[in-house]
Amino acid sequence: NISIEDGIRAAELCCINIIAALKQGTNGNWDQLDSFVKLGGFVNSPDDFTDHPKIINGASDLLVKIFGDQGRHARFAVGSNSLPMNISVEIDAIIKIK
Repeated sequence: NISIEDGIRAAELCCINIIAALKQGTNGNWDQLDSFVKLGGFVNSPDDFTDHPKIINGASDLLVKIFGDQGRHARFAVGSNSLPMNISVEIDAIIKIK
């Protein structure tokens, strides 16, 4: 078990990894970014936990902070009682490139 604050930090770290992959995929040319279309967030949590959106907000808020309107996106946040390697948070992204 981890705190909501630690879960938010885990979501932020996932987001940083997504941004790093985007940077590599565009050879650092941020002008190629059109928009973040969608984030999918999975939170490793017990059945009675209901604050999944609060945790995934860590990633969503970071994208908007860094990229402004280009960082706005659709999103889902769901709970899972198991994630690979017992990680706390997993996030995927659909990103539109020009």
